[in-house]
Amino acid sequence: MPFRDVKGFDDDTLRTMTQAFNAACDRLGLGPDDPQRAELAAEIIELAARGERDPEMLFSLAVQALDV
Repeated sequence: MPFRDVKGFDDDTLRTMTQAFNAACDRLGLGPDDPQRAELAAEIIELAARGERDPEMLFSLAVQALDV
C-alpha cells in the first residue's frame, strides 16, 4: 500500500486513496517498478490533502495530471 506511512488521513480516506491509486496504475499501465508510481502517489496525496474524498475524482484528476 503506497500510503501506509502517510499521516493525517483516517483509514477510510487511505483506503479511498489506495483504490484510486490502483485504478490509476492500471489505467496508465504502471508496473510495480515504474518510477511514475511515486509521482502518482504524490498527486493523490495532494488531492486528498485539499479535501478530495471521492475515489472517482481522485482517480480521474490523478490520471489527468500524469497522462499529459
